[in-house]
Amino acid sequence: MNKMLETVYKKLEMLQLQASELPPLQQVKIKTTVEDISNCLQAMAANNLLESAKNNATKLVETEKSNRLLERTVAQQSSQIRQLQEQLDKEISQRRRDNQALTKSEAKLQSVLRNSPDMISIIGSDGGVRYHSAALERVLGYNPEARTGKFHGELIHPDDLLAWQAYFGKLLEKPGIAGPIEYRKRHANGSWIWVDVIANSLIYDSSVQGIIMNSREIGERKQAETALRESESHYIVMSKITSDFAYSFKALPDGKFACEWVTEAFERSTGRVAEELESFGWWNSELVHPDDREMLIKQLEGFTLSRTGANEYRIINQKGEVRWVRDCWQAVWDKTEGRVVRLWGACQEITDRKQLELKLQLANEFMIAQVASAPLAINCTGNDGRTLVWNRAAEDFFGWTAAEVLGQPLGNILKGQKQDFSTLVKSAGISQLQNGLEVSLLKKDGSSIDVWVWVAPIQNAGGETLGSINIFSDISERKRIQEERQKLTALKNMKEPFWARYVSPPETQKKNG
Repeated sequence: MNKMLETVYKKLEMLQLQASELPPLQQVKIKTTVEDISNCLQAMAANNLLESAKNNATKLVETEKSNRLLERTVAQQSSQIRQLQEQLDKEISQRRRDNQALTKSEAKLQSVLRNSPDMISIIGSDGGVRYHSAALERVLGYNPEARTGKFHGELIHPDDLLAWQAYFGKLLEKPGIAGPIEYRKRHANGSWIWVDVIANSLIYDSSVQGIIMNSREIGERKQAETALRESESHYIVMSKITSDFAYSFKALPDGKFACEWVTEAFERSTGRVAEELESFGWWNSELVHPDDREMLIKQLEGFTLSRTGANEYRIINQKGEVRWVRDCWQAVWDKTEGRVVRLWGACQEITDRKQLELKLQLANEFMIAQVASAPLAINCTGNDGRTLVWNRAAEDFFGWTAAEVLGQPLGNILKGQKQDFSTLVKSAGISQLQNGLEVSLLKKDGSSIDVWVWVAPIQNAGGETLGSINIFSDISERKRIQEERQKLTALKNMKEPFWARYVSPPETQKKNG
């Protein structure tokens, strides 16, 4: 029995030694349990000895029963001790695993803080810096340890300091995550760096007792925002001074189009506000000229085949005036939906150009009619010498039809006259008006005809010479009359009539007789 008690006491001592590795609360619990078991065993042992001494002879049977009871109690206590031992071993193992996980987690956190592009800071309620991550040196050029204990606001731009103070005051009043704030901080080299900050106030958290701030450098974003504002400002100015306007329509699944936005110049061009376009649409509205609506609707139906395009059509402004526009558009195709989902476009007013084109067209038609009905033969050639115009008088004059000579070089020039005629055409090519040149040209039947030629250059609006116009006048009859006159003049100037040479004088006849 004594040996059994000694064994139990040894196990209790080992259990107390192992319990020293547990947290204090668990140590107290194990120590209390062990002491209770030890006291119980000691009381039972003392009671057993006392009873044995008094009733050693008379109560042997009862002693045996007590011993058996004691043995059962010791066995139960030993079982409880083994359970406590196993529980203790499990708790020790779990604590070791927790410590290892905590160590890894702390190492990971430190690695994240060292390599994070954002600056992590902890600010006390007095505004002093309690912690800076390594990113402070990469972003602002300061050593994190050197800035610890410094006042956070001393690096903030003076123009942003009041906003920061108000932001910091709200963090002190209301714990939790606050909205973002942007301000400038002074770099170690003296420049100013824009940062975007999100703070979480954990003043009342015993493990932090401060404000955690996450700061990100946003210099490039600020530059982009500045450029965007300037671009928008330029856009607003240009939209106000130009008659051109842009638009965006959303293509609905039912085939209709809903206006998303339109620029300000739309109102000046049409006399209608943008809200009207959004409400009554575009191509099916009264805005588009009735004769052009069908063309535009067909264009919409063909968007699946063509993603970009341009066309010209008429619109009717609020005053009832017809204005021409050139519409350049681009359809946005969605692969997922398999259809056009958006239409972007820009309209340029071209009414003045269209009116000028109409005038030029009328003038061109008038000139063509004049050339066609002119009594003189007229021929127009390009810079390469090929025939572009051959009027009806030229057909009658030379015998070649227009179908035979159009697109062909002027081939009815005699060899002897070719050089002079080529020089004449070249002079017209350098914008020199030629009053005339007398040449002999061939006709289709092989005969020659004397003509007087006038050559003038043809130029476009930019002053570029595109070819020449050649006008031919028949001078054959005039030359014949001129030759007859020359013969008559020669006869008048003779001292004796032309027939005298054929009739001998009387004196000559006597001598010969």
